[in-house]
Amino acid sequence: MSLGLPLLNPYLDKTASFNNGVNFAVASATTLDPSFYLVRGIIVPPLPSLRPQLSWFKTYLTSECSTPADCADKLKGSLFFVGEFGYNDIYAPYGQGRSIQRDPDFCTFSESTHYQFHQRVDPTWCFPSCSSGKLSLGCFPTFLAVARKNSSTTYDDFGCVKSVNDLTSSETNDLQGALNSLRNEFPDTVILYADYYNAFLSLLRQATTFGFDTEKLFIPCCGDDGVYNVLLPTFCGGLGVPVCPNPNVRIHWDGIHLTQEAYRRMSDIIIGNLGINCTQ
Repeated sequence: MSLGLPLLNPYLDKTASFNNGVNFAVASATTLDPSFYLVRGIIVPPLPSLRPQLSWFKTYLTSECSTPADCADKLKGSLFFVGEFGYNDIYAPYGQGRSIQRDPDFCTFSESTHYQFHQRVDPTWCFPSCSSGKLSLGCFPTFLAVARKNSSTTYDDFGCVKSVNDLTSSETNDLQGALNSLRNEFPDTVILYADYYNAFLSLLRQATTFGFDTEKLFIPCCGDDGVYNVLLPTFCGGLGVPVCPNPNVRIHWDGIHLTQEAYRRMSDIIIGNLGINCTQ
C-alpha cells in the first residue's frame, strides 16, 4: 500500500496479470512435503509444499528472460520476498497433540530454504531480497485454543504458550544465522530481514499506545467473542459469521491471521527497523 502497488496475483492463475509481480505461495501449505508428515502419522492438507513453489519460481524466471544478462536487466528493480514459512508445520503436530520438538529433518530443510532460493537465480544479478522470520505463534488464538485443553501448559509473561514461542524464537535465530552466511556468500546482494517475531510482541507491549483493546488481545474480531474462539472450518466473511464492531481495536482477525490494523502497525515497525523510506 505504501508503494502504491496492488496485491500480487497467484502464479497458478494463468489468466492473471503479473505486470506488478507474482505470488507463488499456497494457502494452508506446509514447508515440507505432505509425505514427510504422513510417515509420522501427522495429517496435513495434500497441497504443494515449498519445494514445488520454488520450482514454479524457477520456471517463471526462465519464461521471462532468455539469458542471465537479460534477467539481470529485467530484475534489477525488483524485490523478492521470501517467507514466512512454518506456521502450518508447527500447528499440524501441535493441534493433533504431537510433540513440537525440533525435528532435525525439518530444521535442515527450513534452514536451507533461503539457499535454495538464491541457487535458483544467478547470484551475479545482485537482486534485493527480504526474508521474514516467524510470528510469535504461541500468542495466536489457534494455539491458545489447543493449549487450554492441557492443564500442564506453561505460559510466558505475555500469556502466550511458552513452548511454541520458544520454538519459533529458536528457529528465527537460526534463520538470521543462515542469512548472515548468505550475505558472506553473496556480498553484492542486498538481503534484508523482517523481524516478524519481535514486531508482533511490540503490539502486545504497546497495545494501549496503538489503541488496541487490552481486554481482548487474544480474542479474534471474527467470531462470537468467546475466549480463544476459532471458527474453522467456518470462515470469516461467511454468511452468519459475526464480526466485532471495530476491527481496528483488535490484534487478531480470525485466530490465524491478524487484523489490517495489526499488520499496518507491524509494517511500520519493520520498515522503520529496516531504515526504508517508502515515500522515496
